[in-house]
Amino acid sequence: MNTNTQLGHLVALFFLAIGVAGLGFPYRIQAAALRKRANFWGFQNPFLGWMETQGYIWMLRAIGVVAFGAALFIELVILCNR
Repeated sequence: MNTNTQLGHLVALFFLAIGVAGLGFPYRIQAAALRKRANFWGFQNPFLGWMETQGYIWMLRAIGVVAFGAALFIELVILCNR
């Protein structure tokens, strides 16, 4: 196994972790983001209102689907190029 293949597997694992988090735990991600709602460099976070909506949850799920798809695509490319 060469280093490019190993790097590809690591990248796929990273995207898989994002996909599992986005699809499996969107409410925990939302809660963590809302806990971090303290001032950002002294300014109030302008996205707080949107981060409390159901649209934010759907956005997290969409990111999870895209990341999961990217992980599968990377693994398919690695397996097909052997």
